[in-house]
Amino acid sequence: MKVDDEHIAIKHLSTDLLKRRFWSREQLLAHQQVSLRAMLRYAVDHSTYYRDSIGPLVDGQVPFREYPVLTKSELVRNFDRIVTDGRIKLTDTEAHLASENAGRALFGEYRVCATGGTSGERAVVVYDRSVWAAGIANLLRFLEIGGIKSNSRTIGIGASSPQHLSNQVYDFLMRDSVAPRLFVTMPIADVVAALNGFQPDVIITYPSYIRRLVDEQRQGRLRIQPSLLGSVAESLAPELRELAGEVWGIDITNRYNSTESFCVSMECKHFAGPHIPEDLLIYEAVDDRNRPVPNGVLGAKLLLTTLTNRVFPLIRYELSDVVRITDSPCACGMPFARISEIQGRQEEYLALPGMNGDTVKLHAGQLRSPLIKMAGLRQYQFSLAPRGLEINVVMHERVDSASIAAQVRSEIAAVLTQNGVENVLVTVNLVDVIPRSGSGEKERLVAHPAPLH
Repeated sequence: MKVDDEHIAIKHLSTDLLKRRFWSREQLLAHQQVSLRAMLRYAVDHSTYYRDSIGPLVDGQVPFREYPVLTKSELVRNFDRIVTDGRIKLTDTEAHLASENAGRALFGEYRVCATGGTSGERAVVVYDRSVWAAGIANLLRFLEIGGIKSNSRTIGIGASSPQHLSNQVYDFLMRDSVAPRLFVTMPIADVVAALNGFQPDVIITYPSYIRRLVDEQRQGRLRIQPSLLGSVAESLAPELRELAGEVWGIDITNRYNSTESFCVSMECKHFAGPHIPEDLLIYEAVDDRNRPVPNGVLGAKLLLTTLTNRVFPLIRYELSDVVRITDSPCACGMPFARISEIQGRQEEYLALPGMNGDTVKLHAGQLRSPLIKMAGLRQYQFSLAPRGLEINVVMHERVDSASIAAQVRSEIAAVLTQNGVENVLVTVNLVDVIPRSGSGEKERLVAHPAPLH
């Protein structure tokens, strides 16, 4: 299919998907179950891995929540048996990603991307044409729902590597755009100059980078007035929303996505949490033992089932994201459930000594909150050390570093005390830069993530 024809087909599909916002929740769930049964049957018939692991369960019509969970380690180990096209081998996809053709289709029909690797383990994901079309069409659907029109001056600032999904999607969508291509790894002065010249209506980037743009605007170097910001890839803190309101008088549209799912969840104009595209995938918020948590309760992790990717089916695939899902009605009236809270990743929990001799599990996102709006502080990263908690910080030029370091220690100590942590030495280290990591080039909140169990 020619690129122009592909764009036209995707726009038609997006229009069809957009109509589903008027479905009842009962219609949506009925559609989801039909799609799930079709995907399970296809996976068992075309994947040797799923034939062996869930074939008897599908034939016996066993309840879906009794199906086994697929971990990232198992995905990597069984890659060649999971794919449904025998031509695709893990070694070939790795070679493709390492080549200059990484941003092009493998065999002329399959997109290949790598997960960010911020959890400590990288995986490769393959998309056929149908899931690529569905993923792009779904993004266009939610952009329109969120008030971002096709003629908006929109710019994305993300990963520079074509190994990453966001890079390939942006290249596909912005092929004929006059918007400059910007990456989070570029010198900030170059990004500022490009934004000042382009004057975007909408900027879509990582929360950590939004904070950097806030600093540049406050310093007077960045001179833009966007109407909306979009958050991707990292968890969005309420304090950053407040900063955007203070500096630009606007809000931030929050999103949730993973390379494995492709299909983005995104907030509507009511900013009450990203709506899940339940017509294209299934998310299950579960506890540590993979049992479903009640509606509105924070899960320990997330299980993903894709309903459109037939070349690389993912069934109850484990994601380490800690989220809260609710199906309570949104004011927008759409039938989709929402992710009402995205705390972060499971690996970002820190085990700290409690006041009664027990261990307190504290998510690094709670430590981050008081630092987001701290003047003079550019970057920060937490890590456990033998003597306590270490915080690497990058400060602005010409600031009282000793005073800011003392403020950081004081704020973090207060959060620790509020959460029942005691006898922890908080050390603040001044560093020149905290590098971004993984193919997604994200800021890692915890320097040495805890291993998944």
